[in-house]
Amino acid sequence: MTTTELLAKVRLDLTGDLQKDMQIIQDYAAKYKKEENGAELAAALAEFAFTMMPEDLQAQMRETTFVRDMRMDKAFHMAMEMIRENRLEEAEQLLFEISEKIRIHFEETDKKWFSFRNPFEYHLYRFYYPTVTEFDRAPFDFAHYLSMYGYVLLENHKVPEAAEAVERGIRFNPVSADARFELAEIYKFSGTPDKLLAVIKDTLRICTSASRIARTLCNMGYYCVLQQEFYDAAVFYFCSLRFEFHKPVEFELMDVVRRLESMGKRFDPPTNGQVLDTFEKYGMSPPPNDDLVNLAVTLGQSANEHRQPRLEGLFYRVAYDLTNDPRFKEILDRIDAQLSSGATE
Repeated sequence: MTTTELLAKVRLDLTGDLQKDMQIIQDYAAKYKKEENGAELAAALAEFAFTMMPEDLQAQMRETTFVRDMRMDKAFHMAMEMIRENRLEEAEQLLFEISEKIRIHFEETDKKWFSFRNPFEYHLYRFYYPTVTEFDRAPFDFAHYLSMYGYVLLENHKVPEAAEAVERGIRFNPVSADARFELAEIYKFSGTPDKLLAVIKDTLRICTSASRIARTLCNMGYYCVLQQEFYDAAVFYFCSLRFEFHKPVEFELMDVVRRLESMGKRFDPPTNGQVLDTFEKYGMSPPPNDDLVNLAVTLGQSANEHRQPRLEGLFYRVAYDLTNDPRFKEILDRIDAQLSSGATE
């Protein structure tokens, strides 16, 4: 869909009530964000929403979310281009300006702002932090913005500053495994294995996809190599490959197996009991996290009862990705057919 076509659809749905219309625009952004040109569509919708605001609100938005006379998402996109072009010092300066804008207007305030990327993350946060009842939605994905700032700081060998930036990002989305991956890289670089283990354990319980589980277990294999626990490393690399195959992880497994063989030890594919024992040794449980699967199924059932097929699909996709259970695949196929026939929320 082109931006012109999308904006035409949006205009037909507008009510004249600013609050309702902003929600309509947000819903369209969420609906089309996975399109091939999703970033372009999202930018067009954000620009359109800005033009609808009263002048005083536009002025407030310029003060809180504009950097170098650009909307913050455009400034972040520019920083990403700098990173791709290896202009890291320039990227660091621009991301610093974005970071300071976030700090002043969204951290040093009485409100609690969050950057949940989808409804499942919102419900997952409510599950883990039930006492928090007030939520303000951040205008952009600050968790991602600050994580990328941390990445650039690490590339520029500013380790303490990198850790601080990523930890700030995590506060905007405490249930994002992705931000914690960046923190794990910082702890690898800084040679702090105790902190690395802690962040791995925190990450594993909130992994919402097989690929995230695989990456977390790979990090655990790396940690075990640091500790000279080569059998345990082999188990974690083996389990990582079961969730998602990556050739570099296979090479890591082969290297650890060779080390074991040089010590006169043999590594065979571990039994379920051996896997359980290895995880329990580090105070962990084998993934996936049953709490996440059960939450996804419960939310999917609720969405079905309320005839919200897109939401139902989102929740069951999490359950299927975590378990590969064919029952969830059947549900997803039914939802896809339903949506293809024109049925929507």
